[in-house]
Amino acid sequence: MLATGVATSPLNCLLPKPSAVATSANLSFDFGTNLCKESNTFRTGRCNLFLAKKFSKLSAGVVDSKWDSTSEIVQGVWEEPDDGSGSDSDEEDKELEENDLDYESDWEEETKTASATRKLKNSASESNEEDLVKEIEQLLGPEERAILQQNATYNMGKLSTDKWKPLQTLALSGQIRFMDTLLEEGLDIDSVDKDGFTALHKAIMGRKDSVITHLLRKGASPHITDRDGASPLHHAVQVGALQIVKLLIKCKADVNVADNEGWTPLHVALQTRNRHIVKVLLVNDADKNRRNKDGMTPLDLCLCYGKDFNTYDLAKLVKVVPANRDF
Repeated sequence: MLATGVATSPLNCLLPKPSAVATSANLSFDFGTNLCKESNTFRTGRCNLFLAKKFSKLSAGVVDSKWDSTSEIVQGVWEEPDDGSGSDSDEEDKELEENDLDYESDWEEETKTASATRKLKNSASESNEEDLVKEIEQLLGPEERAILQQNATYNMGKLSTDKWKPLQTLALSGQIRFMDTLLEEGLDIDSVDKDGFTALHKAIMGRKDSVITHLLRKGASPHITDRDGASPLHHAVQVGALQIVKLLIKCKADVNVADNEGWTPLHVALQTRNRHIVKVLLVNDADKNRRNKDGMTPLDLCLCYGKDFNTYDLAKLVKVVPANRDF
């Protein structure tokens, strides 16, 4: 209800302001049932008021008029309830579609730009190469120019010596791409240098795991021994490369191969006191009773280190592991 004098209805804030003459007049309203409905629109944060029926009369000299749900009230327009399918959601969907289209457009433009950049780089690279060739030809003397003409492609005979083999050098330096180039030209993957080292030997010495794996996949033999009779497994144990030891054993490397001094990989493992490698060798049937040329077994070598924890630990390992592999 509205008291005489000042209107207290929630609609008071939306009604037209009365003139100076009408401010002192009494405002009375005769509303029908279900005068208005209130709907909260969370998306816009507004509280919209909707009239259910027409106003019957406005008394006290205020303008009599009949309003419906679309009547304009000075500050705005009466709106129908928002059922979620209004223009706001449509606008948002349009914006998302536009953004998606913009994204695709940007992606296409970036792809074209990247392609054009690559073409420019390739052309620039070719141009630079031509410029470099001309510059070097001017710098070379007659004899040097003759050597270049005689070696239009690589000359293996002049690139290597008995000690410095290109495949071994590339393996130790990790140059897999250049190794593959030589192998494609027919170079033997198991060729040895002056010391009997293959490329696999060299890669193991340098702990080049990726090169070792690549060579084994290419067919490098894990059985070739060097000038001292040491196999790739000997060298893997010596440098403490546990994963390479496992890989070589998986490739059927002989765990009991002996070098020229009668040392097996197990002898070397106990000399280096590497418990994990010792255990791997023992589990894979390494002979703990094999004697070297001095008549010593792997256990004898272990005991020569004196009375300390590692000695007892390794001695127990050698004694127990073959009998109980779950140790």
